[in-house]
Amino acid sequence: MDVTDTFGTDTDPLTLAGRLVDHCVRLTSASAAGLMLVDARDRLRPLVASDRPTEALLALELDAEAAPDLDCRHSGTPVVAAPLDGFAERWPRFTAAAADRGFRAVYAAPVRVGGHPVGVLSLLGAGPDAPSADEMELISALAAVALGSMMRWRAEPARPSDILTRVQSVISAKAAVETAVGMLAATGRTTVGEAARELERYCRHEGFRAAAVARWLLDGTVTPESVLAAARQLRGPAT
Repeated sequence: MDVTDTFGTDTDPLTLAGRLVDHCVRLTSASAAGLMLVDARDRLRPLVASDRPTEALLALELDAEAAPDLDCRHSGTPVVAAPLDGFAERWPRFTAAAADRGFRAVYAAPVRVGGHPVGVLSLLGAGPDAPSADEMELISALAAVALGSMMRWRAEPARPSDILTRVQSVISAKAAVETAVGMLAATGRTTVGEAARELERYCRHEGFRAAAVARWLLDGTVTPESVLAAARQLRGPAT
């Protein structure tokens, strides 16, 4: 997926952001899209838009006292305004400017990286209807992946040896996890599938990565018994 390609020699964060808003328009019923990020002063700043009118509308939001992206940023939850003319009292300047540009619906979604809010993604529609639930879920997931990739971008392009090293690390991590799951299955006298679910439950609750827990199991930092006990306690008593 090109919104995650941080290894391309012609790729930078702005390129990834541009691809993100382009995909928003291509994959949904939205006619335009824009992305704002939070700066060091905790204020939204326009980063990229799918076209000039949308870029100007994002800039206007920052000058307005009320706008959907600002509400989304403050609440941390999606804001759906469809049809938009029903929100004229709430965002008078924004709704007038959006109508002048042919927009009749807005969907603003918070964007997070590692659970930390980093910006707002806006979809704007020429029709009065909001994006479907499936479209909202797709775009939220795509934005999270794209922003995560942007945070991992580095100015120096990766060498072929760097890419090979990273690929090998992924393979090694997968092998470690599979071995750790086998240890859990043998210790708990259960199936590999159930052991994998216990490991996932444990990692999700503790905030650990599966590959890290696998390494700890292999080097004896933690024991299979302790992981299984914690996971089963999270699951609750057997019925």
